[in-house]
Amino acid sequence: MKKPQHPQSSQTESESAGDRARPATTSRSRRRFLANGGMYTAGLVGSALLGACNNHNNNAIAGTNDNNVYVSGPPDEAILNFALNLEYLEAEYYLQAVTGNGLADSDRGDNPGMVIIKGSPQVDFSSNKLIGQYAAEIAQDELHHVQFLRAALGQHAASAPAIDLKNSFAALGNLIGVSNFDPFSSPENFLLGAFIFEDVGVTAYHGGAPFIKNRTYLDAAAGIMAVEAYHAGLVRTFLTAADYNNGDTTFSDLTDKISGVRDSVDGNKDVSADYANGQPPVAADDDQGIGKGQAVGDSNGMVTLNGNMYAASNIVPTDANGLAYDRTIAQVHNIAYATAAQVSKGGFFPNGTNIPGHSELSVSANNSG
Repeated sequence: MKKPQHPQSSQTESESAGDRARPATTSRSRRRFLANGGMYTAGLVGSALLGACNNHNNNAIAGTNDNNVYVSGPPDEAILNFALNLEYLEAEYYLQAVTGNGLADSDRGDNPGMVIIKGSPQVDFSSNKLIGQYAAEIAQDELHHVQFLRAALGQHAASAPAIDLKNSFAALGNLIGVSNFDPFSSPENFLLGAFIFEDVGVTAYHGGAPFIKNRTYLDAAAGIMAVEAYHAGLVRTFLTAADYNNGDTTFSDLTDKISGVRDSVDGNKDVSADYANGQPPVAADDDQGIGKGQAVGDSNGMVTLNGNMYAASNIVPTDANGLAYDRTIAQVHNIAYATAAQVSKGGFFPNGTNIPGHSELSVSANNSG
């Protein structure tokens, strides 16, 4: 594999000649119903928005409705719209990389925001056609996620927010020492861009799942989380193989730096509870690159199995129980907005995320202290 390309030409925030920003449209998206016909009904949405309660241990309590549990937290509609915002971002990224164009107007809602992106973003996968094949599959998955959530939410579905796939990446590149980072310039750079999204997507769905009250929605969220985890593992595997085959640490170093940036803005909720032994949360690293120094095990990338030491990769960042980490909605916004401060916009979402009726959920946490 080739190493990441570091383009030298500068790009300004105002759209230069080859760059493009897709304007908002007013076309009305057609409501799509799920194949099983059971997810979007007025009664189901109404039951999902009932008042919530919880027990003293913050565990879900089974309700009288066989299809619902009741917990303290945002209503299902808000959680699904939060997830939809993330899916809009991922779908735009993958579709633009594979096809050169993003979501169709019919999949973006009635009043979508602009998409800021370089001109001709389609990635040339000719040097690694296998990455191109995987990219096409992931693009289709993310498109289906958008369509699935929009159908589930029906008239309550949020329109796509403004999305920045140009300046946000350039700013991140500066933080990891890659000048004018362009994820669309090569298959390898594309993987690094994907690495940013996929790990966060897994932790976002994991963090939101305990608050979903309707079991049908919870089942759907679990299904989407599983797909995002497949994507994340695939991306991390390719980047690991690139270093292994090249005999260097180019991608390990870069993913570790990206991980460090995410860790620096999402606060100190880096804890892991030893549930099996009834132990309270202990310090953990909930954001990890693929570098050997961060593999599960000791500091030189080894794991102990049946009393013997084995060299290990770090394809799946897990806690001491082998569980995936989670993030709160606010923490995810810290990463999406690329700041440890409490703000309501920035980074990949220059005007913030769009969660109708619950704009408070679009605010990041104050982790700057």
